[in-house]
Amino acid sequence: MRIAISGHSGCGNTTATTNVGKALQLKIVNYTFRDLARDLSLNFEEIHKEASTNLIYDYLTDLTLIRNAISNENIVVGTRLAAWLMDAELRIWLHAPLETRATRINRRESEKESSYEQVLYKTLKRDEQNRKRYLRLYGLDIDDHSDFDVTINTEKLTADQVSSLIVAAAKWAKKSQLERTNLHLSRIQEIIAENLQLPIEAVQNPKFPIDVLEIYQKLKKIK
Repeated sequence: MRIAISGHSGCGNTTATTNVGKALQLKIVNYTFRDLARDLSLNFEEIHKEASTNLIYDYLTDLTLIRNAISNENIVVGTRLAAWLMDAELRIWLHAPLETRATRINRRESEKESSYEQVLYKTLKRDEQNRKRYLRLYGLDIDDHSDFDVTINTEKLTADQVSSLIVAAAKWAKKSQLERTNLHLSRIQEIIAENLQLPIEAVQNPKFPIDVLEIYQKLKKIK
């Protein structure tokens, strides 16, 4: 079973991905800028700040996600672009009102001493920046959810309730043997390979040896 869970910050993606993976005994993948920062020995805040002008961070993150997704038949991937970066049998979009998401983000980042109003504005700006960035990267409109099988409003649901809905949908999808085609994946793979100066096999074959740090040190920046 291959499941993709996507959504904006504050919708509960990470928790849902973890819970669903454990419930269905799937490999859990949630590779983000934080993980990339660790692999590149860089500061996360530095990557996050530079991502809008240096596209190499997105390409390296998505390269890693695509290779992970290809190499596993039983996997749940939980990132903002998960549904576009893999061939999934079930595609889930989680959403919640901006105010709800800002409240959740403010709660978990309370140690940073930001006010709710500051977090609300920051979340709104992040949404706008992400949409523009993904359009620039791959020509994808993250606000277009027509390719998704299930959309869940997480505003008034607990994490367990959200996970239970996804598990139920996954069981239905497996029983129904849905045939799902990702119309974007081949194009995205070609874009990543071209910009990272890699053979297409490096993006399409997880056994092809690559070194993310080596690629970064070679290119440093992609505009």
